[in-house]
Amino acid sequence: MKAEWNDAPDYIRRRPRKGAVAWLIPGLIGTAIMLAALQMVSSAFLKGTAQGIADKRIQPKPAPVAEITRAEPVSTEDWDRVVEEVAARGATPQSQTPQPQTATAEPPPKQTVFNDKNYVPQGATNIVPATRVIPEPAVTIPTRQKDIVVVGKERRISDFCPGGEGSIARRNCKSSVNLNLRN
Repeated sequence: MKAEWNDAPDYIRRRPRKGAVAWLIPGLIGTAIMLAALQMVSSAFLKGTAQGIADKRIQPKPAPVAEITRAEPVSTEDWDRVVEEVAARGATPQSQTPQPQTATAEPPPKQTVFNDKNYVPQGATNIVPATRVIPEPAVTIPTRQKDIVVVGKERRISDFCPGGEGSIARRNCKSSVNLNLRN
């Protein structure tokens, strides 16, 4: 059963016309909300920009990374005397008194500043011992006969039969070839 338009109730058939005032009021309210939102966003953006410009103008002077000094002129020392002094110091061992360790020894503070004045060289990390290493004989597994596997499609005489795939002529040809090869 199909319903006709004249069967519908009056409130569905009747379409009241809205006046210009009905469209004007929501439009004005939406415009006011949008302008307020744009004003807040632009003031926040301009405040951040002005603050950024002020921060850029006041820049602290960076600390020097390295200090450049002139090399001192080479002194003319009596190297023979220097070598003898070092040898004399090395020949007489200096006694070192062990310091008593406390139970609450604190670890040294963590280094946070790195420059030439507080540089402490570390030893090499990739040292190989100079002892002679005798290699162990490698265990060999006896080789055995290897199987050869050929991967591919096997070609038969019946593959060369004429005719399209599934045709009667091809089926008859294949059956006759296969019958002849059975002997």
